[in-house]
Amino acid sequence: MTTPQRSTRRLAAASAVGLLFLAGCSSSTDDVDTAEPAGDSDLISAERCEANEAAGPITFLTSFGYVASVGLLDVVTAEETGMFDDLCLDVTIEPGSNNAQLVSAGTAQFAGLGSPSDVLVALDNGADITAIATYGNTPAIMLMTESDVTSLSDLEGTIAGYKGAIPPQISSMLEADGVDASAVEWVSVGYDPTILPQGQVDSLTGYKSNEPLVLASQGYEVTQWDPADYGIESAFNTQIVNNDFAEEHPTAVEDFLRASFAAYAWINESEANLDEALSYAEALSDAGYDLELSAERWHTEVALVEDSQPEGTVLGSQSVEQFTPEADMLVKYDLVTEAPDVEAAIQTQFVDALYEDGVLIWPAP
Repeated sequence: MTTPQRSTRRLAAASAVGLLFLAGCSSSTDDVDTAEPAGDSDLISAERCEANEAAGPITFLTSFGYVASVGLLDVVTAEETGMFDDLCLDVTIEPGSNNAQLVSAGTAQFAGLGSPSDVLVALDNGADITAIATYGNTPAIMLMTESDVTSLSDLEGTIAGYKGAIPPQISSMLEADGVDASAVEWVSVGYDPTILPQGQVDSLTGYKSNEPLVLASQGYEVTQWDPADYGIESAFNTQIVNNDFAEEHPTAVEDFLRASFAAYAWINESEANLDEALSYAEALSDAGYDLELSAERWHTEVALVEDSQPEGTVLGSQSVEQFTPEADMLVKYDLVTEAPDVEAAIQTQFVDALYEDGVLIWPAP
């Protein structure tokens, strides 16, 4: 697709081509299920179209503006190219703020959160949500220092900056390396990463796909300390749903993910597709939008997702084993009031229903 026209037949073909990238186990689209033209879409059955239309207007909240993050740019692309329309879903995308609370209240139906930890903390606070898909299976969070720091133990007696809360993945990494965490002075900071090279802090938490890229674009070089290198297990970019909505409209939940995953595959077919997807996000953004940095962010996150995908699983897969390490960290560092019920925090049936023999079913059964 070379222009942002909402052609359902052409998008269906383009999405089907992308299934090879998504599933990683098929060289043709022969396994993609099709349906007779019917209802308000020429791609799915009248019965399924009616069920999805009954869900009414659907609001998805992004995790942070319209950044080029997995689980966000693909949702934007699914909307802007008409993939949601193909499945009879009426989706509106809005920038996120207090996502868990708004989804819990039913103000929005879907939203992105940064990690399983965010889901579990929200549940601990009484949110009526569940996780329905998680993209990455490695820590997205890391710690940055200047190059003169050669060991994590060098951080004892220094100032470390964090945003929101000290990530348990970072606390676990320090402990795993024998660092006396009580000897590190933690301070809450804003979103400007240049406070690290300017010497206002000695270390700074951040995301692998964000702050290091921003600093590099400004000529700064930093050292990244990755919790995964210290045996810390984590995951990132989780989609959540309102529980009542999921119970009442299961096909809408399933097909929301289906369109998102098809868009994810389509974006990754070519740089031209990525450029087009980024143009959608740029048009939606009220602030300045750095297309080059955004492309780097997307490539970084896709690499993290693909490199960490557990063997035998598909994009978006969730499990108790995946969430448990973060649940344990939350308990260990007193970030929840009680041990999370991980099994109750996730719903796996939606992602499971999207695939047949590891291939995404598009448009819908």
